[in-house]
Amino acid sequence: MSGPATASAAGCLVRTPREDAPLRLFCFHHAGGGASFFGPWPARVVDGVDVLPVQLPGRESRFREPRFQEAGTVAGALAEELAPWLERPYAFYGHSMGALIAFAVAAARTRGGGRAPLALFVGAYAAPHLTPPLPPADLYGDAELARLLVDIGGLHPQFLGRDDWLRALLPIVRDDLRICASHREAGLPEPRDPRDPGDPEDAAGPKDAAQRLSLDVRAFAGADDALVDAAAVYAWERYAREFRLTTLPGGHFFPRDAPGPFFEELNRSLTELLTRARATA
Repeated sequence: MSGPATASAAGCLVRTPREDAPLRLFCFHHAGGGASFFGPWPARVVDGVDVLPVQLPGRESRFREPRFQEAGTVAGALAEELAPWLERPYAFYGHSMGALIAFAVAAARTRGGGRAPLALFVGAYAAPHLTPPLPPADLYGDAELARLLVDIGGLHPQFLGRDDWLRALLPIVRDDLRICASHREAGLPEPRDPRDPGDPEDAAGPKDAAQRLSLDVRAFAGADDALVDAAAVYAWERYAREFRLTTLPGGHFFPRDAPGPFFEELNRSLTELLTRARATA
């Protein structure tokens, strides 16, 4: 049984950031996943970028800690925990559920007057104003939920029929699905009205403008993603100051399915950010 939504964010980084890195890239994992998803990334990104996976409690190295169940709570806790490392140039990458969390942390951070990320990278997740692509936590029984995870590539088929493994994994997945479903109560910034082609801060009223973020968003979609289509990922454009969508080979977990094209595009963006980071450090 999971703990309350007031879980501690202590120890959310799997290692201490490097002091000499021109740019820090904080990475937020998918529902049911963990920081190990980003294990191969330091060897694949361009020099000068410090890859920093964020580990939510209740899994992997933090499996004994109570889990979060609300997007607003996890965002506030992570923004506070990460604050000492966000005074230098940084960017966020969030995959699937991690995209929602990365956006919510950026909002909490800038709402408190802190330094904003140079860019928000989002992968395989619908924009926040849309219905979450993942199902409600209690819609499916264990067997159905496990099959769904296998179908989208988030669970190896060998887990099917292994009740002992599923008893450990599925409660984590269900709490993460609760995080996804809580996005409308998380106090997230409002999207730009799609009927307005101009600057959202110019066209919106003062209250709406204050709720929005001035962010560069780089979005990624998998061409064969059975869960989230490219149109839903493109909808992040309504939150962006500058926006770019790249559709890549692979399914919902395209960084693992087709790492070559993904890291080629990611590194192109990171190289641009490194130039900005060195100019603003």
